[in-house]
Amino acid sequence: MKNLIALLAGALLLISAPAFADRSAYRGVVDLKVESEAFVAVHHHDWKNPLHPSSLHVRERLSGKELFDKAVPALTYLWISPDSQYIVGLSNIKYLNQYQLIVMSRSGEELLKQDMTTLDWARVHASVSNWINWYKEPAPKITLIGITRTLEIEDANGVTRSFYF
Repeated sequence: MKNLIALLAGALLLISAPAFADRSAYRGVVDLKVESEAFVAVHHHDWKNPLHPSSLHVRERLSGKELFDKAVPALTYLWISPDSQYIVGLSNIKYLNQYQLIVMSRSGEELLKQDMTTLDWARVHASVSNWINWYKEPAPKITLIGITRTLEIEDANGVTRSFYF
């Protein structure tokens, strides 16, 4: 009987999905900057200081005029569409992050917010609370199909994923 229980326990371990434990809560500091011909987007987050919000500051490149400065989730990658109409922020951070994908207009309007932890994609790895490996790092291929407002992002496995906004 003991052998049967040990055999069943071993089988369960072999077929269960891997889990990655977190030693501590995420405490990273990230500064991102991306530029297009039209504007500059700068993101900062400091999770060592819980009172300091994560922000995205966007200004016109030539005049320096501020377009917007607003609180956003902690991002780990920024992209500006070739026509400079959209700013895309990606994040692999789960801890205290409501969503890991945001699309905003150049005026700061939030057009799409997506919590990537709710999607059931094959071979996407995540820790218990801190991170989710959902996009190709360090720089995923991103395209925007303007007519249908379809955003295509290369996932961690090289598969193109589509988001509509």
